[in-house]
Amino acid sequence: MGYRRTPEEIAAVQATLADVEFVGGESLSVDFLTRPDTVRALLPAELDPGASPRLTVQVSRWRSSCVGDFAASAVYVSASHRGVPGDYVLCMFMDSDVPTLFGRELYGEPKKIGTSTLWRNDGHMTGRLERHGARLVELEADLGEDRGPVEVVGRNYNVKYELRPDGTLAGAPTLMRAEFAQRTTVVRRGPARLRLQGTVHDPLHELEVLDLRDAVYVETGMKATCAPVESMDPDAFLPLALGRCDYWPALGTARLPA
Repeated sequence: MGYRRTPEEIAAVQATLADVEFVGGESLSVDFLTRPDTVRALLPAELDPGASPRLTVQVSRWRSSCVGDFAASAVYVSASHRGVPGDYVLCMFMDSDVPTLFGRELYGEPKKIGTSTLWRNDGHMTGRLERHGARLVELEADLGEDRGPVEVVGRNYNVKYELRPDGTLAGAPTLMRAEFAQRTTVVRRGPARLRLQGTVHDPLHELEVLDLRDAVYVETGMKATCAPVESMDPDAFLPLALGRCDYWPALGTARLPA
C-alpha cells in the first residue's frame, strides 16, 4: 500500500536520501556587489555577512538521483556562520513540485514554482526566470574559452521552520548547512548583462546592482549533504520567514458577504 510504506520501501527511501546526487548540470551565474546594509538586512541574525557584499544570480538545469530532471533559478547572499563561509539562499525557483518539496521539506530551501530556461548559441548564453507572467531574471553572457576541469565544495545556508495558521512561528527555526561536493568539467567566463525585475511576491527589483562581475558557465555534477547547525531566534527570523512567502494580502479575490 503506497500510502503506508513497507520496511523495504522505507529503507530504499533512506538509502536514496543518504546518497543524493545532481548530475548533468548546466549553470549560468553572475555575481554582483550591493550595499553592505542591504546584505545585513537580507541575512538572518545568526549569519554574518561574507567578506564582500556579494549576491549571486543563477539559472540552471539538472538531472538527479532523487527528484528527476528539473530547471532552477536562485539568488544567493554571501554569508558565514561562526567563521564557516557559504551562501544564504535568498530565493529559489523550481519548474515542478517534486524538487520544490524535496528542497523545502528536507533542506529548508525557500523554493517556489517558476519557469527557468537556458539557451546557448556557441559562446553566447541567455538565462531567464519567469513566474506568474513576470520575467524576474534575464541574464546574458558572452563566454570565453573553457578553463575546466575543477573540483570545489559549495556551501549553502537555509532555514527550516513551521508557520502556524495565524502567521506566527511555531517554535525556534533551525539553521541548516548544505554542502555540495562538485566535480566541474567545463568552466567558461565572460562579460554579463543582468536585468532583475520584481513583483510584490518576488521583489528582485529591490536588489541594487552596484558592481556587476563576469558571468560563469559550468557543466558540473555534485553530491549533496545537509545537517542542522543551530537553533534560531523566532522573533528575529519572522520578517524573513514571511518574506519567503507570497504576499497573501495581495492575493485576495473574494470575501463572504457582510
